[in-house]
Amino acid sequence: MRDLTNTRGTKPRVLLVSTNRERAPQPVLPNGVACVASALAADGHDVRVLDLCFERDAVTTAANAARTARPDVIGVSVRNIDNSDSIALRHYTPEAAAVLGALRAAAPEAAIIAGGAAFGVAPESLFAELGVDYAVAGDGERASVQLVRALAGAKPVDNVPGVVRKSAGPGGPISFTPPGEDADLDALPSASLARWLDVARYQRHGGTVPVQTKRGCVFKCVYCTYRNVEGWGYRLRDPELVADEIAQLRLDAGVRHVDFVDSTFNSPPGHAIAVCEAIARRGLSVGLETTNFTPAAVSDDLLVAMRHAGFTALGVTAESASDPVLHRLGKGFDTARLREAARRIDRAGLRSLWIFLAGGPGETDATLEETLAFADERMRRGDSVYLTVGLRIYPGTTLHRIALDEGTVARDDTLLAPTFYFSRELHLGATVARLRGFAAGHPRFMFSADSRSVVLPYLTRLASALRLPRPHWRYMGIFQRLARAVA
Repeated sequence: MRDLTNTRGTKPRVLLVSTNRERAPQPVLPNGVACVASALAADGHDVRVLDLCFERDAVTTAANAARTARPDVIGVSVRNIDNSDSIALRHYTPEAAAVLGALRAAAPEAAIIAGGAAFGVAPESLFAELGVDYAVAGDGERASVQLVRALAGAKPVDNVPGVVRKSAGPGGPISFTPPGEDADLDALPSASLARWLDVARYQRHGGTVPVQTKRGCVFKCVYCTYRNVEGWGYRLRDPELVADEIAQLRLDAGVRHVDFVDSTFNSPPGHAIAVCEAIARRGLSVGLETTNFTPAAVSDDLLVAMRHAGFTALGVTAESASDPVLHRLGKGFDTARLREAARRIDRAGLRSLWIFLAGGPGETDATLEETLAFADERMRRGDSVYLTVGLRIYPGTTLHRIALDEGTVARDDTLLAPTFYFSRELHLGATVARLRGFAAGHPRFMFSADSRSVVLPYLTRLASALRLPRPHWRYMGIFQRLARAVA
């Protein structure tokens, strides 16, 4: 690894690489890479970004970029370990490892730092698996800047929050300094997506433009990794700065639609209302959406503010419509509140994508039928439904502890190989057959596996080319019919 104290009298040259290449059902802009790039650039570094999403040969492209850039530091983002889909599984870390190997060979003296949401989920085991020099877990902006500063000044990195590294000496243990929770998100540089990424290309392929209004979460869903990645509690952004970011995206890249990617957009509801009001005051004429809307915090005032700001539809993370399952999942609401949320959303004139999980703790044939009955009711009113079979078990979650207690996973399992929880009260084959039968009679019902259809990315791209109003899941019935006809 190159001595970063001798970098031609300048600060280290940094190449950031986004390895995420998943484009089904739509590509996702690497917002985290842009955040880190902006933070490093603000600290005076020469920063370049390589986005591999649309590259035919990611490994060759990465190697060529490293040879051309001659970086002192290479930062590699790993967004997900896998796609969390037990029916149509895709494991992403082998491809990330291949890209890392090419970067290492092309720039053998560069320090390689890995990060991304995946490292918030499994920092130490993923560090060992990928064999990088350092890794960053949690917020990447401050940790990356502090780590590169320390390396350039030949200073110890032991006290940099959120950094994973090997202890001195061959075969030394892996050490991890837990990430700090920087409360002041407003002090961070803007992500400046259009500066680092080809935003227009993502939009042509049906991708949405991500914006965060906060980080962290207060809910206790048993399967979720948000608390591991972003921390417990909320760190809120100034609503006016959120509106500034959207206005800048409109100016820089002609963005007309953004997606709020908070853990839960509508919690706390007062902050969500303030964000919507700030956007509405600007008259930005930008459409808004989120697929992270919880039934636990729904008020008429909130929904009115959302309509005024530019929402026409939203994705509701219901997960189940059965009280025993909702209780075991730790969702923070019951079916009475779920139905009240549906009534309020209907009155507000918003269409919904209802998102469910099948097979979680406490799931039985009877509880699944309760969920399907609710789904049928909502689809008859014009809504759509998206359902995933099985729950991906991630380390450190409550579901991990449940799986350990039930003997579903071994105590020494790192869970980097995708492992799923499926209720013992159900038979997987019979459950999938029941769901496929239900789907046959409901075009607006989609398995997560259906979203991996080779046809769907072309349909979403066509919808973008025709400038059909977003979100595109509103055309799920048409998409499903066309996809099934082609199949």
